Amino acid sequence: MTKYGYARVSTLGQSLDEQTEQLIKLGIDKKNIYAEKITGVMKSDDRKEFSKLLNKLSSGDELVVMKLDRLGRSTIDILTTIQNLRSQGIDITIEGVGTIRSDMMGNLMTNLLASFAEFERSLIIDRTQSGRKRAIENGVKMGRKFKLSKLAMEAIKRRYPNETGKGLAKEYGVGLRTIQKIATGR
Repeated sequence: MTKYGYARVSTLGQSLDEQTEQLIKLGIDKKNIYAEKITGVMKSDDRKEFSKLLNKLSSGDELVVMKLDRLGRSTIDILTTIQNLRSQGIDITIEGVGTIRSDMMGNLMTNLLASFAEFERSLIIDRTQSGRKRAIENGVKMGRKFKLSKLAMEAIKRRYPNETGKGLAKEYGVGLRTIQKIATGR
């Protein structure tokens, strides 16, 4: 069993020193610490050093990170990473959270993390819907802006009975269905 560490900061101006020093204090040999300065927005397996680390890990090894969000860009990405590592028999230690092993307690921990992730996602959706509702109540128009001006739409309504929808659609650079909707007032 080998202990490996992973440290990541999101910008070039940030320092990896604090994370790497903490990993060394936790008993990880400096040669087994993989570190990089790369945005967390990038999917976990697209990060060069993290990919090298994943290829180095084998059953019985332990991966140590200082914070949960070092493992991925989103909750789903983090949980997928945890599940993949556990399925290979690799333990994951998150400083301040604990060790997620390939056993019953590891299953419980992963399920708890998944539950919190789902709850967090529900909160985000709720906040988004509330914000959208408030915006509509304040007169904000949702959806795509009309491609045609009011003047153009009035002209289409006037001309539609005498001209083909196809011809008008071509002239105004819109689809036939758009012309039909404008002409019928739907």
